[in-house]
Amino acid sequence: MTDLLISGIIYGSIITIGAIGLTLMTDILGFFNFAYGDFFTLGAFGTLAFLAIFPDLGTFTGLSFGWTMIFAVILSALATVAVMLLFDFLFFRRLRNMGVTSLFMSLASLGVSFILRAIIYIVWGPKVQYYSREIQLSRDLGLGISMKVDELFILICVLFLVAMVFYFLKYTKIGKSLRAVSDNKMLAQASGMRPSRVIMWTWIICGLLAGVGGTLYGIQVQLNPSMGWNFMITLFVAVIMGGIGSFWGAMIAGMTIGIAGEMVTGLLQNLATAMQLQANISVYKPAIAFIFVIVILLLKPQGLFGKPKFNLKQ
Repeated sequence: MTDLLISGIIYGSIITIGAIGLTLMTDILGFFNFAYGDFFTLGAFGTLAFLAIFPDLGTFTGLSFGWTMIFAVILSALATVAVMLLFDFLFFRRLRNMGVTSLFMSLASLGVSFILRAIIYIVWGPKVQYYSREIQLSRDLGLGISMKVDELFILICVLFLVAMVFYFLKYTKIGKSLRAVSDNKMLAQASGMRPSRVIMWTWIICGLLAGVGGTLYGIQVQLNPSMGWNFMITLFVAVIMGGIGSFWGAMIAGMTIGIAGEMVTGLLQNLATAMQLQANISVYKPAIAFIFVIVILLLKPQGLFGKPKFNLKQ
C-alpha cells in the first residue's frame, strides 16, 4: 500500500507540473492547446538529444544521471520554449490577429500536435528509448517508506518548480501582468499592458514547464513519441477537475488523480493476480481520472475551486 502511495505521489507531481502549465495557457490564451502534451514529448526527447552531444560527466551518488543530465534538461527546456514561440509566430498569432474563435484555435493546436509528433517520429524513430538502462533499487527512508533516489529527485524538482511559478506569478511585475490580463484583458490593455508581451511570457513559462516536466516524466517512464499525447488526456482531466485557471486546483487535482490512479489500479492488479487473471490493469489509469472528473463536475460544474480565473488567492 505504501509503495502504491509513493508511486501515486510521484506520478501526481508530474501531472501537477503539466496541469499548471496547461491551465495557465488555457486561461491566458483562451483555448485548449492539444499540442501541449507533444511539447512534453519534445522536452523529453530534446534532453535525450543533448545527452548524446555532451560528454558523460558521471553520475551523482545514488542517481542514474549526473551533471550532463542537468545541462541537457536546461538546454532542452530552452529549446522547447523556442519551438513553442516559433509555432506561435507561424500559426497562433496569425489566427489571433484574424479573430478566430477559441474552438478554431483548439483545432489548429490539434494540427500542431500532429506536426510535432511526426517530426519526433522522423528524428528519433518509433522505438522506445531510455535515459539510462541502469536498474535502480528502492531505498528505505524509514517509517516504512521506500523509494528510488530518482523518484526523490523528481519530487524535489516538482516542489521547486511549483514554488518558483507561484513566486513568479504572485510577486513579479510580469506575473502580476499575467494575472491582470487573466482577470480582465480589456482593462489590463487600457492600463497600458501589452497583451502580446503577456502572451509571449505565457508561452515561455509553459514551455519551461513542458521541457522540464517532459524530462521528469521520461526519467520515470520509457520514452516514446506518443508519451505526451497519451499523457495529455490526464492533463486535461486535471485542469477541468481543478477548475480552468486555478493554480491550486491544478495542484490538488493533479495529485488526487495521480494517487488515486496508482492506488486503485495497483489494488485491482493485485486482486487480478490473486485470482490468477491475466490482465494489465495499469492501462485503465485514464479511466480512473475520468471517473473522478465526472463525479466532481456533477457536484461542482466549474471544477473544485469553482472560478475560471487563474486566482492565486484560492
